[in-house]
Amino acid sequence: MEGAMAPEIRDTLLHRWEPMYRSRLHYLVTWSTRGRRPVLRERHIHSLETLIRQASEERGHSLFDVAAGVDHVHVLIALKPSQSISSVIRELKGRAGVALLSQHPELRVWLRGNLVWDERYAVETVSPSRLDHVIARVRAAHPQPGPLAQAS
Repeated sequence: MEGAMAPEIRDTLLHRWEPMYRSRLHYLVTWSTRGRRPVLRERHIHSLETLIRQASEERGHSLFDVAAGVDHVHVLIALKPSQSISSVIRELKGRAGVALLSQHPELRVWLRGNLVWDERYAVETVSPSRLDHVIARVRAAHPQPGPLAQAS
């Protein structure tokens, strides 16, 4: 029976037992700034995307895409069935909010306080076959600045 197992499965079973998942659940999550105020500028959006990518990488989440507008954020993420989307989003919003306020103190003034995000968020499940379509839809809604916009 040992010879019938794939090498990566056999190595995993020898070292430490953890459930192995072949499936992932894909979610498109959207949340907005407090009061839906349009306060996020290019520098904030760039910092926010970097922070979310770092947090996802540290926790081992499969992050497909992050895009933000002046008053909201879209995150396309894949989780194992054992992971809770609510706890992942709570952590992402919390870490990103604290880091944004420390890096960009002007947000405290613009948002009139220490809270960056509205407490609500929307979650949409995405089938694996529709991932490319959803990424294209999010990117169309939030185009990246071109070379002329970056130079100015």
